Amino acid sequence: MAYMDYKMYQAIMAENNLVESQAVKLFLKRAAAFNKRKKIFIKQEQFDHNNGVLMEYIHKTELQRQKAVWDAIDCAEIEKRQGFYFIEQSGGDKFMAVMITQYEGDLSHMTALEKATYKYFELIDEMRKRANRGQLAN
Repeated sequence: MAYMDYKMYQAIMAENNLVESQAVKLFLKRAAAFNKRKKIFIKQEQFDHNNGVLMEYIHKTELQRQKAVWDAIDCAEIEKRQGFYFIEQSGGDKFMAVMITQYEGDLSHMTALEKATYKYFELIDEMRKRANRGQLAN
């Protein structure tokens, strides 16, 4: 996973004409939560030099932050490809209503891509719930 800062994120989003939707912002909030945690560890490291465990947590937390930013970009790409946003205008709920109608309630007939979209929507919905509880870094 390549390093990612805010300028790089913005450049990728602009270059690919991606939109920072509410779902994308959830991933960015997750990245911010990991960054806040990392800063706490770094501050503690100033008082506890050469603590290998602490250094490992700083490294691990930075990797989690980077992954969350890349996940935000991936989310924006998925939304662009599928043509709707997961949260805005209840896009994910409307997608599921279409699937229920299309398959007459038997969702076992969904294609692999449709199932993956459904699972991704569930992930976004769970992240939204965690964000409301202030637990995005969990």
